[in-house]
Amino acid sequence: MNFLSNILAGFPSFDNFLPATALVAILIFLVREYVEGRRRKSTDARKVLALKKVLARDCQLNYHAIDMLRDAMIEMKEVGVAVDAARLSLSKREAGGYSFTLTDFKGSYQGGVLLGIQRETLLKYLVEIAGLDESLYSKCVIALDGLSEADNVYQSLVHGPEKHFPSTDEDYYDSLADYGIGELNDSISGLKGLYFVCTSSELKQGKLR
Repeated sequence: MNFLSNILAGFPSFDNFLPATALVAILIFLVREYVEGRRRKSTDARKVLALKKVLARDCQLNYHAIDMLRDAMIEMKEVGVAVDAARLSLSKREAGGYSFTLTDFKGSYQGGVLLGIQRETLLKYLVEIAGLDESLYSKCVIALDGLSEADNVYQSLVHGPEKHFPSTDEDYYDSLADYGIGELNDSISGLKGLYFVCTSSELKQGKLR
């Protein structure tokens, strides 16, 4: 309680012009404020710790989804999606997301699963995080921007070109692959930054669920 002694030391004649009851009331108020401040600080620290665990898991889930989406972009770029060269087939899964197959002109195919990008957790807690931890908040904003771009790539792939797209399907998917690979690399970088702040570890592997 040295802080109380320091405060009172600045008022050498404090007890000369205040009755004892008033002095006691002030001391009680200061003690309560000090205790409450410590309690709030401890509570906030526990909240941040809990939020970091939630965010770390979210990073792993999105890392898995984005990594698979990036693999699909790379395969599209290598095979080439055109009427006479390759065929892209997408089908919705009951468990969520899409199954995709790339078939080239030789009849061989590659495929995988595409899962949606999850932003709900970050959006839900972003304002609360802003009031608790500034450094964590800044990493959340960067990660959220990356997830928004990743979702744009995902939606562009699963919905394909618009009806009146001014060029060929091949141009659309080729451009999407070029754009998507770069954006998804940035998205993963943002997730890794947030994950490191949450866990002090490098994000190397995702989670399916």
